[in-house]
Amino acid sequence: MKACLHAVLALALSTLLLWSPARIGHAETVLHVAYEDKTQFPYYMGDTQKVLERPGAAVELVKLLEERVPGLRIKFSRYPWKRCLAVLETGQVDGIFNASYNDARTRIGEYPRQNGQVDASRRLTTISYHLYALPNAELGWNGELFADPDLEIGAPLGYSIVNDLENLGVSVLKVRSSRQSLQLLVAKRVDAVALQSVTADFLLSKNPGPLADIVRIDPPLKTKPYYLMLSRQFKAANPELAEQIWNAIGELREEKLEALAQPYLSEPS
Repeated sequence: MKACLHAVLALALSTLLLWSPARIGHAETVLHVAYEDKTQFPYYMGDTQKVLERPGAAVELVKLLEERVPGLRIKFSRYPWKRCLAVLETGQVDGIFNASYNDARTRIGEYPRQNGQVDASRRLTTISYHLYALPNAELGWNGELFADPDLEIGAPLGYSIVNDLENLGVSVLKVRSSRQSLQLLVAKRVDAVALQSVTADFLLSKNPGPLADIVRIDPPLKTKPYYLMLSRQFKAANPELAEQIWNAIGELREEKLEALAQPYLSEPS
């Protein structure tokens, strides 16, 4: 009799486990994504490897993937940008952002594509690069070419603008951060610096004393779409999920990014 009772209880328990909410729901997939450990205002905040309580608009947007893609959980890490690229290539992380497109990066990770072409409709955001210089600097930039390419321009290590500048024939001094680039400019170690304008304008507004003389040069060097790149390993193992993630990024950008950025943009300098 006891054996029969134990068998009935075991069957009931296994049935409960089978139909529990955890089993009914989607199996959880952790998407481990990395972003730079430097401020890229308003997209990510803080020169630190910590994910801050107010982390930045792009971080908040990527976190919202958990609400759009069933069973997805996001894990964040922060590294120097060059290392972000390296750990994406080895598959130590599943994705990185904000990443612009260049041909070399297609060897280390995947972009959203449509008919074989990179699909800008599923970008995370769009960012411009500008030159920054001291007053009266003669750079000869016309929006396409430098009149005299005999210049040295500072730019952050690992950023795609480095290749763009080298292709224009100028010498590039690769530095650790946007902040260090501006400091080198003030010290007259370079003729100009090439920086993402959202970041440089933020740094200039926060440091009006030592950086007060720096001016932004128009027209911009480049305006580029930026993406959540996924690792080749993750895309190969989860092709349908990868497309879901990129679709959700495009939707969230359209629906949420402006509102997510506004609290950061509204803060006093």
